[in-house]
Amino acid sequence: MPRKAVHLALVCAAALAALAALWPEAALAQCPLCRSAVQNAGDQTARTLNLAIVVLLIPPVSIFCAIFAVVYKKARDGDAGQNREP
Repeated sequence: MPRKAVHLALVCAAALAALAALWPEAALAQCPLCRSAVQNAGDQTARTLNLAIVVLLIPPVSIFCAIFAVVYKKARDGDAGQNREP
């Protein structure tokens, strides 16, 4: 991966983090149905909903990390092959 692409990705990530810090209510928003269900239910329901959200995040994050690892490994192997002398 070229340095410019890595630099651009870091700048974009920093910009998104800054936006989330400026508008935390929008960054932490929930759908109205979930919000009303949690407000009317007890603490156990809120903990269960939070656990369900974490469980539902695990597969997409795992897939993203696996794809990133494969791309990184291929890019690194390709860079090592270019530096060799024939």
